[in-house]
Amino acid sequence: MPFMDLIKKAIFEEAPQAGQPPAKPAPSPAAPRPLDPAPAYVPAGTRDNQFYMRLAKQTELSAVPELAKIEAFAAPLAPVITDKALRYKAALATAQSQGGLTKEAILKGFDALLSVLNSSASTFNKQTDDVSRTEVDAKIAKISDLNEAIQQKQKEITDFEQQVKSMQSQTEASRAKLQEAKSSFAAALERRRAEIQQQRKEFETILG
Repeated sequence: MPFMDLIKKAIFEEAPQAGQPPAKPAPSPAAPRPLDPAPAYVPAGTRDNQFYMRLAKQTELSAVPELAKIEAFAAPLAPVITDKALRYKAALATAQSQGGLTKEAILKGFDALLSVLNSSASTFNKQTDDVSRTEVDAKIAKISDLNEAIQQKQKEITDFEQQVKSMQSQTEASRAKLQEAKSSFAAALERRRAEIQQQRKEFETILG
């Protein structure tokens, strides 16, 4: 699986729930036994293991002719020499005497693998930067836009609340003025009614 696919998988796949072990990777076809011993570094999880398997495949010793030659001499010795260190020491001696392999060529072979590893690291870093721009940075920008929209809505809500309070105050003032107007009218009505009744009585007296 290319690094880009592994990177995106690492971003988008759901983390295993607590108490559940991470899913085991699907078994891969049997590969030739590698020359170097098992690494001291043990992958901590599925993602880590996937990156490691990708790097291990890119830097297989069989990809370097000089190192593959040692493996070719070591393979037939496996039934005879069970100790791996001794077996490869014997294979190295045979490769040097019969295959013309030199110490310089062997070390250059390992340097070539390290160069491949460094190239893979550069590719990985570039691809993670690309993913960061398209996935992470884009989401950060979207979050910023959403936060800005939230702030705008909150400002609108605050404005609406202030309008509601202002209208409530105006409503109370209008109600008080209306009540005052009713009271004034009632008083004026009674006053004028009393005046008309008094005038009626006066005219009734005059008219006999």
